[in-house]
Amino acid sequence: MPPAHPIRLGVDTGGTFTDVVWTGPSGRGVKKLASTPDDPARAVLDGVAAVTGALPAGTPYTVHHGTTVGTNAVLTRGGARVVLVTTRGFEALLAVGRGQREGLHRMAPRRVAPLVEVANCVGAEERMGADARPVQSLTSAALDRLAAAVERRRPEAVAVCLLHAPRNAAHERRIVKRLRDVCPYVYASAASSPDPREVERATTTVLDAYVAPLVARYVASLADALPPDALTILRSDGGRMAVTEVRASPVRTLLSGPAAGVAAARVLAARHGLPRVLTFDVGGTSTDVAWVEGGAAPLGSELHVGPFAAGVPSVPIETVGAGGGSVVRVDSGGALRVGPESAGAAPGPACYGRGGPFALTDAWLLLGRIPDALLGGDFALDRAAARRAAARVAKAAGLSVPALCRGAVAVAATTTARALRLASAARGHDPRDAALLAFGGAGPVLACDTADQLGMRDVLVPTDPGTFAASGALAAPLRADASALAPAKGGETALDRVGKRLRREVETRLLAEGARGPLRFVEEVDARYAGQAFEVTVARDGWRERFHDRHEARYGFADARRPVECVRLRVRAEGDDHPGARPSDAHVAAPRHVRTRRLARDAKGVGTCARSTLSPGDRVRGPARIDEVSGTSFVPDGWSAVCLGDAALRIGRTR
Repeated sequence: MPPAHPIRLGVDTGGTFTDVVWTGPSGRGVKKLASTPDDPARAVLDGVAAVTGALPAGTPYTVHHGTTVGTNAVLTRGGARVVLVTTRGFEALLAVGRGQREGLHRMAPRRVAPLVEVANCVGAEERMGADARPVQSLTSAALDRLAAAVERRRPEAVAVCLLHAPRNAAHERRIVKRLRDVCPYVYASAASSPDPREVERATTTVLDAYVAPLVARYVASLADALPPDALTILRSDGGRMAVTEVRASPVRTLLSGPAAGVAAARVLAARHGLPRVLTFDVGGTSTDVAWVEGGAAPLGSELHVGPFAAGVPSVPIETVGAGGGSVVRVDSGGALRVGPESAGAAPGPACYGRGGPFALTDAWLLLGRIPDALLGGDFALDRAAARRAAARVAKAAGLSVPALCRGAVAVAATTTARALRLASAARGHDPRDAALLAFGGAGPVLACDTADQLGMRDVLVPTDPGTFAASGALAAPLRADASALAPAKGGETALDRVGKRLRREVETRLLAEGARGPLRFVEEVDARYAGQAFEVTVARDGWRERFHDRHEARYGFADARRPVECVRLRVRAEGDDHPGARPSDAHVAAPRHVRTRRLARDAKGVGTCARSTLSPGDRVRGPARIDEVSGTSFVPDGWSAVCLGDAALRIGRTR
């Protein structure tokens, strides 16, 4: 078990900047530095070194990191060469899939190619029955033939998904043990996702194998450069896990980066007594949004990365390709587009002075919505370069430069509003009932424009919004989960036995990772009406009654007369790895008195001030720009911002 650490660092890597937040006995600090897309670990270690290098020699510390390495590998199809082992006769499992296709009404639909070609799918001479009894035993000779067939395909990773493996995984375990002599990365479906459906289980296992070598090497490079047991990685469900768990289940890191921001948002919403918030994380490349209610983010039973889904718990996050670095262009039909292409960190937007394209950041600069230098003045922007790039696009669009910039902002607001609708209205929530919690380097600049699109009247901006996701890594607890199919017989008694086994499993894992004190457990079941094909996840306690309520809320009807069956039991546990790991949820009182600050106006009529000069109760009326090291908040005309007790900004409509 690792010793207590007085210094904790949260690190979030984005397409443009890498953020570091640290806390310790002497307080809190932040650092922002350019990302290194060719080697993301370099920027992370540089940021950690910049913080720890100023500490007294020998000061212990921990690093908690949200990463997008696995996500990017899937989105760019840059993962490992995977061989899929299935029961013989099911080699086309991924190619056939569910027989569904996206864009059903398109004139020329395109099918997404699976991550593993049929030529790299190998059938094992075995068969397990649905009753967990072997129909065809796996012989040693068959195992040798299988290993030879896999080795001929020169895999970098192997996924094993056999028929009915969640009922009896004996054949999968034998195959995994044998193939470890062929390839170091071998993943079994019964361990990756004990789902009774073969297609979903195979997809999850393939994703595990697909990102494993890349994620494992990345995490190992960080762990080797840091003190022993100092590193934990954010999971897609908003928890953290040790490096050993990353190697065992890399698929759980696929939404690691975005989940960190949601973890921080949960704490801030509770602190300000907000019952519902929509998170609005706008970085350099993309916008990630999620619904948080009652101080908690709802967990889904699967995660989505591009066209692929994995059957592991995650925070439901919607993502669109619109961020500060999103390229502004005119398409072939003459329409103005913002993203999804991004200028990234190199060369970056035109105002970075590196020959980059006209991007949303350039539009903000020319409209006076961001200062002439970022990062507290350390990162100067080239206004002339931004204007030259804007002029070229404006000519193609037939617009003036100011009209182009305003149009780019409007298009970006519309694009990000679409993601917010998917995270709220599409799931039965009214976005007008929630506050928009804006963070990321660009979130507070775009927040009010986007809120306007949805009729939202309340925006909350935390201190240091550009590093807020990194602080979420500090707010996340250690977490582990396990699941198993419900017993076919035995009723609640048999279900209790499975639950106790799963509790022991997750408890053992968390204690091995360094969790201390009492653990917090959650038990859930996947239930459905008899005859249905898919399930709804509800709390284990009183699960039958809860199922009817959840089914009606989700699908608009319930039938208490129909029998309900439990398909799978899930157990999740979380704990803290050292004292003080959990941030306080103590409520922040509203300022007693509100007083309006008079701001000097620039040539465009925009008032400007440094956020560090605001005191609780200070009000700033728009149009105004509030600058700080990690980001800028823009308050449009008709809105005003009030500084709260913890220095967060509450921005609301004045008309």
